[in-house]
Amino acid sequence: MNWINDEAFVIESKNYGAVVQLTNSRDQSFGVSAVAGGSNKHVFWGANDNKPNEMNRLKEQNNQVKPLLEAQRDMIYGSGLGFFKRVIADGKQQLEPYIDSQLIDWQFETELQDYIIAAINERVHNANPFTRFSFTVGGMPILETSDSFATRIGRPTKGQAVSEYFLNPNFGDRTSFNDSDSISIPAFNRRDPKANVVSILHCREHIPGNPWYDFPSWWLSKDWIELANLIPLFHKSGIKNGYNLKYLIKMPRDYFDKDGSKELDAKAVAGKWAAFGENLKQWLSGVDNVNKSLLTRYLRGEDGKALDSIDVVSLKNEMSDDAYSKVWEMANVSITNGVGILPVLGGVTPGSKSGDSGAQIRVVADYQQHFRTPVHRQIVLTPVVHALRLMGYTDVIPAFTGVQLTTLDANPNGKAAVVNQN
Repeated sequence: MNWINDEAFVIESKNYGAVVQLTNSRDQSFGVSAVAGGSNKHVFWGANDNKPNEMNRLKEQNNQVKPLLEAQRDMIYGSGLGFFKRVIADGKQQLEPYIDSQLIDWQFETELQDYIIAAINERVHNANPFTRFSFTVGGMPILETSDSFATRIGRPTKGQAVSEYFLNPNFGDRTSFNDSDSISIPAFNRRDPKANVVSILHCREHIPGNPWYDFPSWWLSKDWIELANLIPLFHKSGIKNGYNLKYLIKMPRDYFDKDGSKELDAKAVAGKWAAFGENLKQWLSGVDNVNKSLLTRYLRGEDGKALDSIDVVSLKNEMSDDAYSKVWEMANVSITNGVGILPVLGGVTPGSKSGDSGAQIRVVADYQQHFRTPVHRQIVLTPVVHALRLMGYTDVIPAFTGVQLTTLDANPNGKAAVVNQN
């Protein structure tokens, strides 16, 4: 199989051949067709098994997406992870902080806060946190993130649940990928977590039509991200070379037909036109050639009038930045909505629409943190819950401590730690 480009490849055999063209239809049910046939050991993530790589390339060219994902990460993380016990006081349920020496040791051994931040990043970037679940010699569970770019679901036996995952640093890179290099790791056994010394726990939100991989909402802004990525390149080229045609240059058709009295052949004439065009491009474009003048010489006829020569006419530039600014604003608002950050917090709702008074920002920040994060937190904390139960903590609850913005008279720091009781 030889790839022609990203959309087509050639399948060759001794007697027959075929060209396969990939269409632009959306593949929201990532991996379904890959399980139906083929010899690959894993479930493809996207049509070419490179969906995370494809979206990551777009993200790396955009100055909005990564900061928005970091804002979403910070909203989920809040002040960090803590442990609590549920108590009933005066008929009301409350969470009281809890810690002991074993939990302190476990946090240190598994580098818990670093693991949590990594798991949140996996969640907001690619929506599929894979956790490497292992045990020390003493039986203490250790949690590590498995990079989603290098992790794939193993193809299950028909009618059976997923039993393994594969690790390969070259997933998504068809030029370097070799199926034999993939390392198999058993799937986490919820009923018998210690059945394997090392296993993979895949935590995700189950979305109808997507039986294998989840996908983050910001992926749905792909077209807007591509559009936003083009705007800076357009302006960069416009500043360097001029946004529109700036000059109309008129010249006699036979201007280069002669060299003095010598007639030139067609090849020589074409060469002179090409060289002259390159010189004009260097003289009249680029950031170093702003407001430069062009000097031309011409002959007079017997009647004293100028003979046909080079005539340079400056064209009026009707281009307005306003149209491009509106497209840029629309793209950024759409990307922000796609990430799941309210536009006010994303800083992309300018002017009177922003509602950016201190009181309004506090309300929006509290809403974002406490009503738009519980599902993300539930998914990220699932491996922690399993680890706690393995250590005998059946009544200890892991929870994120949020940050609630306050007025300075209520708290000199302008913020207070709170726990979402739900």
